[in-house]
Amino acid sequence: MTHDEAQEGLGPECRICPLCMGLATLRQARPEAMEHLLKAGAELLLALRAALDSADGLRGAATLQRIDIG
Repeated sequence: MTHDEAQEGLGPECRICPLCMGLATLRQARPEAMEHLLKAGAELLLALRAALDSADGLRGAATLQRIDIG
């Protein structure tokens, strides 16, 4: 399927919309490529979650506690 064939079913507004163009491109992709992209996206989300979790741990260690000495 060529780029022009993919755009045949799209309305005029979809031919300039980046989201619609991205979806049209994904429809043309091979299944192996889609599987690879999904796995990469999942790994990216896991890395982001780990980074956010470690940032929460650092924030908790930086809090101060008042101690009365007298």
